[in-house]
Amino acid sequence: MTVKDIFELRKQGRIEEAYENIRPMYAVHKGKNTTLCMFWTASDILKKRTAEGRFDEAEKIFKALLRILPNIDDKEGRAHSSIYYKAVTLARKSKSFSMLHFVAGLKVEQLRDEDWKTIHPPMISDTPTLPIPSIAQQMLAYAFHEILGNKTGGDAAQVDNALMVMPLLQEAVRRHPHDKYNLRYMAVIYRIMGENNKAFCIYRKLLAHYHDSYLYVELAELIDDLE
Repeated sequence: MTVKDIFELRKQGRIEEAYENIRPMYAVHKGKNTTLCMFWTASDILKKRTAEGRFDEAEKIFKALLRILPNIDDKEGRAHSSIYYKAVTLARKSKSFSMLHFVAGLKVEQLRDEDWKTIHPPMISDTPTLPIPSIAQQMLAYAFHEILGNKTGGDAAQVDNALMVMPLLQEAVRRHPHDKYNLRYMAVIYRIMGENNKAFCIYRKLLAHYHDSYLYVELAELIDDLE
């Protein structure tokens, strides 16, 4: 069986069969086409395992894809974007997957403009649909969900977590400096770093336009004067 035959199996939807045939081929020969076929076939299986709730296996395949990714000629960025979407899917469905650690190893310069574009779904029966944040913003949101939800390890661990996400956050702020969520994330980082005055100014700015309860709660945590 050739790589072309395996791609044909994939095209026919026979992804399990394609996966089982490409694995021994890739084990002995890591040429351009074999590597490409291994990546996309394993991507199919990752999607299937995630849908089946087999998260341990899905995460192992995801880590294998990360090892393969640098060896792929990905001029159009399709393989990288595929990884970002799979990371978001795992973060949404698997309790053990850490978006924060994925983001820590992310090369922000490899994100394309398309990865930062808000998604506007088509209307359904003339009913407007809500825009979906870009895949980059979704990764950032899941990373901060981890930071805000993980209070273990003390202040030092929180600072380490903040440093992990900073490159992605800085790029987000550069592209969308007035975005409500980017500003809130930056305020959280300042609070973790002990720069409460900077955080305070951001919250005051946000509360001039938004009145979400969590903004008031986070601002209150910065204030020592109970009155």
